[in-house]
Amino acid sequence: MFLMEGMWYRFFPAVEKARKLVLDDKAIGDVVSVYSDFNYNGSRYGDDYPTAFIYDWKLGGGATLLLSPYPIAAALLFFKGAMPNQIKAVGQVDAQTGVDLQVALTLSFSATSAIAPVMDDTTTEKTPKLPGAGNAMLTVGLLADTIEQTTIIGTKGRLTISPPSHCPTKFTLFPNDADPIHYEFPLPEDTTEIIETGGYFYPNSAGFAYEAAAVARLIASKKTEAPQMTLQETLYSIQIMDEMRSQLGVALLNEDAVK
Repeated sequence: MFLMEGMWYRFFPAVEKARKLVLDDKAIGDVVSVYSDFNYNGSRYGDDYPTAFIYDWKLGGGATLLLSPYPIAAALLFFKGAMPNQIKAVGQVDAQTGVDLQVALTLSFSATSAIAPVMDDTTTEKTPKLPGAGNAMLTVGLLADTIEQTTIIGTKGRLTISPPSHCPTKFTLFPNDADPIHYEFPLPEDTTEIIETGGYFYPNSAGFAYEAAAVARLIASKKTEAPQMTLQETLYSIQIMDEMRSQLGVALLNEDAVK
């Protein structure tokens, strides 16, 4: 049977194109680092403290479980689905509810090749290269709104996925020594039925159509998982989140909640 984590972010045309430019076309050279954030002020949007589900440990509340899957998905995507060899998390845990309110996460990825560093003759900086190696710096939180942007840094430029980067329609490629190149992928137009019901609650929700269509194609082709979001990457993401919560002192789901 077909099985997939519903990571709709991976199916947006902007993300698929960015992946191709970075990983297939090497438009920014070797990836060195990924920066991604997803923070919002829960109380500003009606999530009253401490009664809202986002602060309820038993309902999977907390910044790690609610928000970090998106920045983690960005990091794993641009480091070719590899599991980081180091995970470091710091943050704040709410004493009353036991959930994590804010987390800064650093992931270190090892080289995907045994090749020793070499000097890059195509650059004036003579950049040493370790294929597949690099760091990801990610932040998530429930205390304040951040820009919610993802930037991939490479040896030959950078690519910035515009906000909201968990459901993006735009990105910009910044090659070294060249003018920026802007890409935009408009969302499907709302149907009459959608408009008559008052529209969507969350931004860019029409983008779920990309995931739905892709899954339908995969099932019709008798595939059992999606190349855009593999089962292995989902397991890696869960392992990273468990380690984050362990380092922060937040109880895992099969343990007693933090008192």
